Amino acid sequence: MGLGFIAVGWTRGLSSRRFTGRYKSLEELRDVLKLDRLTSSASRRLYSFKECEASEGCLWLLSFDIKFVKIKRSGRSSKPYRKPSHEYTFVKEMMYSRLCGPVDMSTYACFDDESFRVRGYLDLVAPGYYKLEVYHVRPHDDKARDLVRRALVEAVEELAGRAQQLALRLRSLRPNNRARAVAGALKLVEMLRSAVEVARTHRGKIEELGLAGIESKLTGALELLEGALSS
Repeated sequence: MGLGFIAVGWTRGLSSRRFTGRYKSLEELRDVLKLDRLTSSASRRLYSFKECEASEGCLWLLSFDIKFVKIKRSGRSSKPYRKPSHEYTFVKEMMYSRLCGPVDMSTYACFDDESFRVRGYLDLVAPGYYKLEVYHVRPHDDKARDLVRRALVEAVEELAGRAQQLALRLRSLRPNNRARAVAGALKLVEMLRSAVEVARTHRGKIEELGLAGIESKLTGALELLEGALSS
């Protein structure tokens, strides 16, 4: 099958037949639809992206579902798996550090193919109990482009906001009470450094989205937090 369209949005609980002319199989992701063509219903209800050739400088949509998470057996339970809880949050943190904007809880718009990072983590915690897909795409219309902008801004605002809060906290704590805050700040510093690296590498794409101030905002947040750690 040739290149088509990827539609994202809240499809859970809705009949996929309305958008694709067929029902989705169990092997397909819940909130992502791959379409040969766009229907008027899909255009109205969902956010549409056009698939790109591998050589084109487009974005990556990464989406995943986690069914179960592997756990150690204990005397209280003989079940080797549980429902996922904080695993989605862990992936979100990983994606923020790579400047991937959250389209929803399990779908991210990225500047690079970051699937190997997520797959490596899910192979450890949920081997055989997850689905992961990545698509090389560009926004099909202004509606989808605005979604990418909002998602990217959300990731940047989250990182910068955390840096400001942690910097204030570090400066207000006594030296003997700083250990836990310092550990959190060091982790955030690494996330910010990674995000700044991505922003510098993909400055052109970011400017095309009309978000030229992202790199400076991330750099400012990083310098603020590093200053608080050294004070």
